[in-house]
Amino acid sequence: MTTVEARSINPDVEAIRHHYEVPNELYRLILGPTMMYSGGYWEDGEDLVTVLDEAQERKLDAFTDLARAAHTDTVLDIGCGWGTMLNRLTTVHGVKKAVGVTLSRTQADFVDALNNPAIEARVESWEDHRLADGQTPYDAAFCINALEHFVLSSLTPKERTQRYRVFFKQVHSLLKPGARFVLHTMTVENPPLRRQLLDDLKFLQREEFEGCHIPRLPELAAGLDGLFEVTEIRNEPESFARACRAWLQLLAARRDEAVTMTDETTVARFERYLDIFAYTLEDHIFNNFRVTLTRRA
Repeated sequence: MTTVEARSINPDVEAIRHHYEVPNELYRLILGPTMMYSGGYWEDGEDLVTVLDEAQERKLDAFTDLARAAHTDTVLDIGCGWGTMLNRLTTVHGVKKAVGVTLSRTQADFVDALNNPAIEARVESWEDHRLADGQTPYDAAFCINALEHFVLSSLTPKERTQRYRVFFKQVHSLLKPGARFVLHTMTVENPPLRRQLLDDLKFLQREEFEGCHIPRLPELAAGLDGLFEVTEIRNEPESFARACRAWLQLLAARRDEAVTMTDETTVARFERYLDIFAYTLEDHIFNNFRVTLTRRA
C-alpha cells in the first residue's frame, strides 16, 4: 500500500532560513547597529543613513506605547529577529521579561550573545509557542514584519484565511484579556500587471522568500474577527521604503566587504530584493500596515 504525504500548510523552514541565516555580520553591515529589519520613523528633512538608528528606536518606542507594554511583567515578540525590541523593552521601558520566537538559529545565537538575562529567544514557530506550566499570559505582544513568512502562498484563498485565523487564535490564547497586540505587516491587493513588476514578484516568491504569502487586508480582517478589537490601523509604506533605501546605501558603501563575508550572488540577491521592496512601497503597490489590536475576553 502506498501512502500520500500530507500537504504542507506552512512555508518551508529551510526556505525561510535561506534568507535569514547568512552571517550576522552581513546584516549588521546592512541594517546598522540597531539590527532592526523593518521600517523606521524619520522626521522631515532627516538624512536616511545618519538617522537610521534613531528612526528605528523611535518606531520601537512608539510601538511600546501603543501596546501599553512599558513596566509590564512579560511581553512576547513573534518573529523577534536579532532581539532589538526585546532588548529595548527590558533596558529602556522597564519590562521584566521579554520572550521572542524565531526560526533562525543565527538570530537566536545573536540574542543570546547580548547577555541580557531579561530576554530569551526560542527557536520555534509561532504555532508551537506555549505558555509554561503556571505561567500567566503575556501583558503585550508584537509581530513586526514577520507575518509575511507565516502562510504558504500555494494555499487557496479560503485556506490562507483559515491559517490567519489560526494565527490570531494562537496570539489570543497567549495574551491576557484586554492586552494589546501590535502588528506591523506588508499587504498587497491587486498589483498592476506590468512585466517588470511581475518578474520582480516572481523573484521574491521563488528565489528570496520561497512560498511565503504577503497577506491581503481582508484575509487579516477575517482572521481576527471576534478575537481582537481594532484599536488603531495606519498604512505607512514610506517608513519601510525609507529603511530599504538606507540599507541599500549602507550596502553600497561597503559592498566589497559584504562580498568577502558571503559571495557576489548573495549580495546581488540582497540588492535586488531591497530595491524591489523600496519601489513597490514607494509606488503603493505594497502597503505596510501598523495595526494595534486589543484582545477580547
